[in-house]
Order: sequence, then C-alpha cells, then structure tokens
Amino acid sequence: MLANPSTSTTLHCRPNSTKNPPFSHTNHRCKLSLSPSCPRFTNFAKSKCSSLSLLLSRRKRERLVTVVKAFEDTSVVNDGPQSLPPPISVKIPVGDRHILVETGHLGRQASGSVTVTDGETIIYTSVCLDDVPSEPSDFYPLSVNYQERFSAAGRTSGGFFKREGRLKDHEVLICRLIDRPLRPTMLKGFYHETQILSWVLSYDGLHSPDSLAVTAAGIALALSEVPNTEVIAGVRVGLVDNKFIVNPTTKEMEESELDLLLAGTDSAIFMIEVNF
Repeated sequence: MLANPSTSTTLHCRPNSTKNPPFSHTNHRCKLSLSPSCPRFTNFAKSKCSSLSLLLSRRKRERLVTVVKAFEDTSVVNDGPQSLPPPISVKIPVGDRHILVETGHLGRQASGSVTVTDGETIIYTSVCLDDVPSEPSDFYPLSVNYQERFSAAGRTSGGFFKREGRLKDHEVLICRLIDRPLRPTMLKGFYHETQILSWVLSYDGLHSPDSLAVTAAGIALALSEVPNTEVIAGVRVGLVDNKFIVNPTTKEMEESELDLLLAGTDSAIFMIEVNF
C-alpha cells in the first residue's frame, strides 16, 4: 500500500523527534486520510458513520458528514427503480386436493423461481443460467441439486458438525428424476450452462416431496429464460383397494400395492419409475 502512491488510502507519519534514525523504535503520530473512492470509506458512507460519531469530536463529525454528503451527491444515480413483477399464487387441483404454486416471493433475482406447497410440505426451486454459452458438446450442460435439510422437519444435526452433509443416495436419485424428463424438452444448440436448485423448506411427514420437486422444476424452468418446448409435471400414483390414487400420502403408501412416479406433459409421458 505504501509502495503505490496512487492508492486511495495514504498514510502520512510524523516522527516525534527528527534526531531519531529512520528505523529506530520510536513512537510515531500517524494521520490517516481517506479518499472518497476508498472502498472502506464507501462502507462508512453507507452506515452514516454511526459507530465513529462517538469517537470523533463535534467539528470532525461535521466535517465527515459534509464529505459523506458530497460523496453521495457525486455517486452514480440510477435511472430509476427496476419494477419487478408482483407475486402470483395459483391453486392446481391434483387428485382429491389442491397444490399451491407461488412465484415472486423468493429468488426474485433468479431466472425463474417457484414454491410448490402440498399440505405443509413446501418445495422451493430456482433456475439460473450462464450469460455466455459454453463450447458445443453432445449433451446439454444442465445440473440439478436436490437437498432435504434437517430444518425442513424442525430438527438439527445431532453430531459434532451442525452443517448439512453431502447428498444422500435417495437425494441423488431424485436429482436424476428431475433431470430425466427435463432434458428432452431443451432446444438443440442451446449450450448455456443451467443450474436447478431444489430445496425442501418444510416437510409435514405426510406428503412426499419428490413428485413435488419434479413439478416445481418444470414450472420454474418454464418461467425462466431457458428455451424449452414443454412444461413438465410429476405425480406419484398408488394402488389401494384396486383404486388408483394420485399423490397418495405416506400412510396411504403403506397400504398401496404400487409405487409409480410419472412425469410428462398433458400429451406425452417422458418418464416412468415403478417400485412394487
């Protein structure tokens, strides 16, 4: 910092005695001067220097306030606040109940974000893509991350490490369930790297989050800037007393003879996974 005189922060030192050699162990009185372009000074300007006001004298306080006001006047002024679309909530009938789809509440800076609620199970999914396309390849650069946190069930890790660990095996399988039906809907020649994040914000123990994650990813991708041809949704189908149940609860799945996860559009089926 001292070797470059063009830096925004300069340090001027005045020794107490001129007879001391330049490298002697003596006390120095230092004066710190900041320019308005210094990043630390900008942080002080944002906080209105509330913490320094107790340490500075009245005259220095007034001088610092005038400098802050001058810095704010010379700062770049935006054309105006960017208006964001208002939040939207839609109820979709699925089976014998409704699921709530909301957008505009969370992740407003993402390319597309949505929360899907079934009962008290809430899935949050966001879609982000790179502005610069990557090199052409044989596959679409899409990455999916699905995670079930302990906080979704109101618990924390009981071990020494309180952080969330790596993805579990069933979470990796759900990532593949999300990736599989979405990939065929992408347009050829679109090589912008895309990331889909799906988090379980709340889990009530009755409504499974995996089928909701597929639906949330399809809706978030449709709301984003990624060009896709179809909107994907996913449901779980159970068989109880020779009757098919759409999105059965965990209690109904204990008596079900079929565990089928279906993903597709209103006119085509893109993925089927069955467990007997």
